[in-house]
Amino acid sequence: MTSPLAFPCYGPDEPPSPADIEALCATQVHAARALGQLDAALTWCPPDIYPILAARLIRETLISALRQEGHAFTDARFHAWFAGLVPLSDEPLQFALAPRALVTTLLAEMTRSSWAPLADAARGFEKACLALRDLDNHPAVEAALAAIDEAAALVADLEPAPLPFAALAALHRAIGQSPRFAPAERAIEPITLGGRQVAIERARPPSPRWAVEYAFAAHLRATGALSAVLPLNGLIRLDTVRAADVDEKPAHAAIVQSEALRDALNHLNSLLVEARDICRDLADRYSGKRASSRAPQLYGLLSGFGPLRSSQIEAVLGATRLGVRTMLAALSQAGDLTIETLSGVKLYSVTHTRAPLAPSALTDEPGHFSSEALEDYDVTRHN
Repeated sequence: MTSPLAFPCYGPDEPPSPADIEALCATQVHAARALGQLDAALTWCPPDIYPILAARLIRETLISALRQEGHAFTDARFHAWFAGLVPLSDEPLQFALAPRALVTTLLAEMTRSSWAPLADAARGFEKACLALRDLDNHPAVEAALAAIDEAAALVADLEPAPLPFAALAALHRAIGQSPRFAPAERAIEPITLGGRQVAIERARPPSPRWAVEYAFAAHLRATGALSAVLPLNGLIRLDTVRAADVDEKPAHAAIVQSEALRDALNHLNSLLVEARDICRDLADRYSGKRASSRAPQLYGLLSGFGPLRSSQIEAVLGATRLGVRTMLAALSQAGDLTIETLSGVKLYSVTHTRAPLAPSALTDEPGHFSSEALEDYDVTRHN
């Protein structure tokens, strides 16, 4: 008998085929495995990994939200904009929320996170945001807050279950029925050019899926599936929302939604592995250097978030100007510092000498925890 958790979209008169069962179960097994790995890693990893992970999550969450709103920019342009040196985009956008308003609203929301490392890091980046002020700041803030509130309400209505697949299907159905989150339909408009009539596609308002991706982790935390509320960037994709339409096959919708969850969780796992490896490298390279006691902290910040100017570093780390200079000098002496000058302002980043992590590095690695640690984890979770 097929579990309703695995096939939440099927009715009693429409049973899944054997091929549907095999494909969906394989995808959900990988997603469940990634979820268990992430929860175990967050529970047992050393706490010095958390600030690096939090900085990276903040960066990715801000960039993802801005791009979902329709802003077009490179990563380098984002950091220059966040440092107050350039506009985020040179092209005016019809529907996109004003970028600074969106970023500051998201940062304020993250300061209220139940996961302390994310909340602490967000408070620092709130102070470090030097982006140019928006002309339409107030309406954009109101729109961003409304998206966050509605996303939280959608997630709060989800039924708790040991696995998140039924809730994920219900969430996608709710998104499809939401005037705010459902992707706008294509709008073709005929116009006359040079005496000829042509059809063009009008620009459509974006779907602020970033708010739902941020909110869904609260459901995982409430059901005990995840010990920390982490943004699941990439969870709500346009193809997963459209697959939930009534015209789509239920198996296809469930599979692509499970794939998106699996990919988002695997990405978080890879970020944890990367942060762990950075901490190990820093412990070896900066051990015994009293003058650079906070240099590893700065390295972790720049490695997680990316380029910052010195005043931003002061804000995030709560350091003095002299203290930041000392840390930067230590990174420079170790050959770990890269400096770029833009509009007369220096942006500092770290030099990565280690090869980038393969996307499947965590899932292919046979074991990160001893059997004793896993047993202790199980006991802790069930007590």
